[in-house]
Amino acid sequence: MRTVIVGAGLAGPLLAQGLVRAGFEVALYEREAAIDERSQGYRIHLDPEGVDALRDCLPPDLYDEVVATSGIPGSGVTILSPRLEVVQRIAAPVDGDEGPQHLSVDRVTLRRILLTGIKTGHATFDHYELLADGTVRVHFAGGGSAEADLLVGADGTHSRVRAQLLPDAEVVETGQFLIFGKTPLTPEARSLTPAASLDGFSVVAGADGRFMPLAGHRPRTGEPGYLMWVVGSRQPASAVDGSALRDTAARLVGDWHPDLAALVGLAHPATVHATTVRTAKPVPPWTTGPVTLIGDAVHTMVPAGIGAAVALRDAALLCAQVTSPASDLLDAVHAYEASMLEYGFAAVARSLRAGG
Repeated sequence: MRTVIVGAGLAGPLLAQGLVRAGFEVALYEREAAIDERSQGYRIHLDPEGVDALRDCLPPDLYDEVVATSGIPGSGVTILSPRLEVVQRIAAPVDGDEGPQHLSVDRVTLRRILLTGIKTGHATFDHYELLADGTVRVHFAGGGSAEADLLVGADGTHSRVRAQLLPDAEVVETGQFLIFGKTPLTPEARSLTPAASLDGFSVVAGADGRFMPLAGHRPRTGEPGYLMWVVGSRQPASAVDGSALRDTAARLVGDWHPDLAALVGLAHPATVHATTVRTAKPVPPWTTGPVTLIGDAVHTMVPAGIGAAVALRDAALLCAQVTSPASDLLDAVHAYEASMLEYGFAAVARSLRAGG
């Protein structure tokens, strides 16, 4: 079976790893020329379904590398007031004898591992064409094409594959705006960081809709690590320059505990970016064909610590279905889509509740 995957974020490369491991022919295409072309890469949380997906698809040595480069696990999740008083503390689950149930990973590091040994083409998807023999021809911007038995759109929230496959699918704005950044965990930054943010995940919650997640990423490798921070509000961030965005984020929390603005001010401008918060509206089942979707390309969700794991689950489930020797390809894809739409949009609903 020939598979073309469009999008080399996290789910696309994991699917490629699983298919290649099963002996399938895979072509992975990404519009960015280099995996580190942008500096956007922060600490992300993977719950058991994400960890299991990695274990199922990756060769053992790469899975071990993911665990070895992951962050030192924290002891829980903490809600803090704007004055950094503890409002609520939720203990993290304890790992069992079979390995970690949850992982804290750096997105850039994880992506590099997932792409190990996978040939990636630099091309921007333009459109696909269904052929008479039941296969699909993928066309790229500027010329060039590839033929496959299955095309998988793993190209994120603004998926061009979804736009053609499901033109009525909606991704809507929630009215929230986020500024992300990373502050290196220097001695100065450590002295300013709330203890709860170094020992797990924390959120500073204001009464006016502003919020500020904080999470330290301390690699098991002994590197200094960094503090990931996010400033969320209803106020649009008009600036695009990293320095100006950093100043905007510091201003937004300027009336909170002074350590928070100070931590923002220590971030390198190249790591600071802004985005709007979007969520996908549920889509009904569609007629299965040789084109399908995984991850944010189908079920974009509000950042709530579950999106990455759900996307990886998509990749592992699709891989398991299409590599099953007892399955016809379209039957396998249909079984994947039926299950994915159910758990994927249940996760979208959970993320909306958490985000609210």
